[in-house]
Amino acid sequence: MHGRHRERETIARLLADARGGRSGALVLRGEAGIGKSSLLRHAAESAAASGPMRVLACAGVDSEVEHAFSGLLGLLRPVLDHLDALPGVQAEALRGALGLTDSAAPDFPVSDFLVSAAVLTLLAAVAADRPLLVTVDDVQWLDRASAAALLFAARRLADEPIAMLLAVREPEPLPVNTAGLSELVLYGLPPEDAARLLDAHGWTLPARQRDALFTATGGNPLALIELARLDGPDRAMPDLAMTRTLPVSARVRAAFLRQVEGLSADGRAVLLVAAAEETGDAGTVLGAAARLGLPADALDPAERSGLVELNGIEIRFRHPLIRSAVYADAPFEHRRAAHLAIAAHLSATGKDGQAIWHRAVATTAPDEKIAAELEHSADAARRRGGAAAAISVLQHAARLSESPADRRQRTVTAAFVALDAGRPGLARTLVDQVMAEPVPAVTLAQLNGIIELYGGDPAIAYSHLMRCAELMSSAEPEEAAWTLLLAGGSALHAGDMEAALLATRRITDLDCSPATLRAAAGLLGGFEGVITGAELWELPGILPRGRGGGDERQWMWATVIGWMGPDDHQALRLAEATGRRARAEGSAALLTEVLFYQADIEFRLGHWAEGTAHAEEGLRFSYETGQRGWTANFLAQSARFAAVRGEAAACRRYARQALEIAFPLRERIAAATATGALGLLALGEGASAEAFAELMRLFERGSPHSNDFVALAMLPDLVEAAVRAGDPEPARRIVQAVEPRTGAVRGPMAQGGKHRSHAMLADDAHAESHYRSALANCGLDQRPFDRARTELLYGEWLHRNHRRTEAQPMLRAASETFDTLGAQPWARRALARLRAAGGTPPRPDRPVAALLSPQELEVSRLAAKGLSNREIGDRMHLSPRTVGSHLYRAFPKLGISTRAELRDLDLD
Repeated sequence: MHGRHRERETIARLLADARGGRSGALVLRGEAGIGKSSLLRHAAESAAASGPMRVLACAGVDSEVEHAFSGLLGLLRPVLDHLDALPGVQAEALRGALGLTDSAAPDFPVSDFLVSAAVLTLLAAVAADRPLLVTVDDVQWLDRASAAALLFAARRLADEPIAMLLAVREPEPLPVNTAGLSELVLYGLPPEDAARLLDAHGWTLPARQRDALFTATGGNPLALIELARLDGPDRAMPDLAMTRTLPVSARVRAAFLRQVEGLSADGRAVLLVAAAEETGDAGTVLGAAARLGLPADALDPAERSGLVELNGIEIRFRHPLIRSAVYADAPFEHRRAAHLAIAAHLSATGKDGQAIWHRAVATTAPDEKIAAELEHSADAARRRGGAAAAISVLQHAARLSESPADRRQRTVTAAFVALDAGRPGLARTLVDQVMAEPVPAVTLAQLNGIIELYGGDPAIAYSHLMRCAELMSSAEPEEAAWTLLLAGGSALHAGDMEAALLATRRITDLDCSPATLRAAAGLLGGFEGVITGAELWELPGILPRGRGGGDERQWMWATVIGWMGPDDHQALRLAEATGRRARAEGSAALLTEVLFYQADIEFRLGHWAEGTAHAEEGLRFSYETGQRGWTANFLAQSARFAAVRGEAAACRRYARQALEIAFPLRERIAAATATGALGLLALGEGASAEAFAELMRLFERGSPHSNDFVALAMLPDLVEAAVRAGDPEPARRIVQAVEPRTGAVRGPMAQGGKHRSHAMLADDAHAESHYRSALANCGLDQRPFDRARTELLYGEWLHRNHRRTEAQPMLRAASETFDTLGAQPWARRALARLRAAGGTPPRPDRPVAALLSPQELEVSRLAAKGLSNREIGDRMHLSPRTVGSHLYRAFPKLGISTRAELRDLDLD
């Protein structure tokens, strides 16, 4: 721990927070041997020493990275007796994922999210007894299913006495994205600390030799320690003197292997078996060793030398690098023999599911039987919630396939699983592997289209998806219709409304079911609400099912139509229903998209606390799934929420981040939304000229900021900015140019925005009729921010025309709405205009909902409906303890003391 004062202080604060009931997660990053493991051990010792905390620990191992939930099993094994404290569905899901049930899979589909939520709840239950420290070493070698579950928990710890430390080796690729978590990057020791470390190990060197050794190792503490464990400096210095280099990774590995070389042949052989066995199960290791003819005490020398620790049921290597070095250095035939022995022992003990992987690793030639068994095990892994493991198993099955057709089919299947799991980058890699082979053109077009849709350029996605739809239009018209829906969405995000309409109209030419054709009509006339509310709710039940067999596709149809339609309340209910199904099915990619619609609808409805929370959740999922286009969109949504609240720094930060991602991807909805947010911010701050300059970007043809869909919605904002800046003519020309293209759009919101724009541009003889028409529009009742903006403008117009008495109720209503929403810049403006008109300010009481944080508000709403803490936790992916903490903080703010009183409050 030489020289790690800053790092130790950071960890001490993390532990102190956990002891005080505040959670925290920290990612330690650094190269191999830089001291991550030492800091984890230091944290564990500190946790046990003062105000004892419980410690759970595990480490990723490269040879078990393909085994779903193996890391999680190692971590949670000491606390599995707490499983009974979990909700029944979560407990069963976690037992299934960890292989603790007798049946191959639970009776219901288990999603990654359900398993992750169970992990979060279990950690909270364990921490209820006493504060908890969770340490995970070598996250880069953790199986992806375990890593995803732990990262899910780390991002959602809230007011739990839990500290989590995750050590990541650089530059190894990670199984999951750790974006959004606090990080501590470890570097090599400075020369003076490196010298003290060497001195402590008996290497007191002349200054020049010490400096040369420090330069060659980069101050890597593990490299220095392992080198110092040799006989003396003379063993290391000749090479250094000759080459002036000492590659850390090579020398560290060599140091480990020199220790292993001191073992007998039997000792090295059994150590290799332990390295090849992924779970650390002592019985399996010793049983396999016996099958190789190794003596029962063959492991003793390795244990005495400190290379491994044996606690009766588990074998642990002193450091993961030892395992890696032993495994990588062994000849393939020796590794093969070890895996076959492990497989034989597992089969003899009834663990054929684990045995097949070891047989696959040991197989040197294509073997269709093993490939088929692997493919079957991939299905089981996915059913248990191990989508990531299923991808890896399918890849290996493809490599063992005897025929090119089977190899292609399994690789393509793995790519589709990767897309469903929200991993477009991996899917792209898999597609690249089969691009040169005779894969059906329709399959390649579909894969490439969805890959670009989730993680790339939406314009390219549109091209691929349209080609795919045409290729399948005759044989699979329903699949073609769904593909055209995706193509239309891609075009919308690419900023090409004509292409979006073309894709949607193409659906009406297909030989589809009446329900699908009706849905297409609903998309084409979405603004006008040509499909009634009752029809929309019936639609998911009558649309044909997709290939996957689930109903989330049908609900997505209804959600998109609702999002485009005039009834925002209904649209929100549909999005919520679709989101519940996407969570249940474990469709990360689909859920991310649903959260976008949900946050957007909640912005319109004025549910800004919920919308902000859903944008934040969507942002987390987009990071976790690698869907960079959605990352840009959620950042842009967050910028817009910040803009209307007047949070200038946050708005500009989110907008900058959104644009940095959106521009290279040509993601025009995100770019336009972020740009529009900057315009709204400036408009609220009274910087009209700046607002006009920003908003004009949305209407510049070919600009990377432009998107017709977003621009049309923000046309009234552009007009207001132009009028306030004293130069209405550019806005007037844009209105005149846009109206012929939108004349067929007769929805209430479109008409309301048109009247608001005309009112601002009209002379006094005609303005009032437009203001009255806008306010008479029933659509504004669902969009309080837009209604208040219209009331403010009308009130200002009345005041300018010396109609103070008529202006006052308009300005007061606007002021109250803005204050309720938390739209502080507009609230201040409306209040100032009301006072100028001689009106009395509205009562200063804040609405109940504004007193709470977004999560406190959502928890309170669900509690008001009668849900228990556990039921609320299941729905929000929080532990019951966290739910209780939110209510504990909310009650004093609301002036109540019991849950029953929540039902009497207006929490909308």
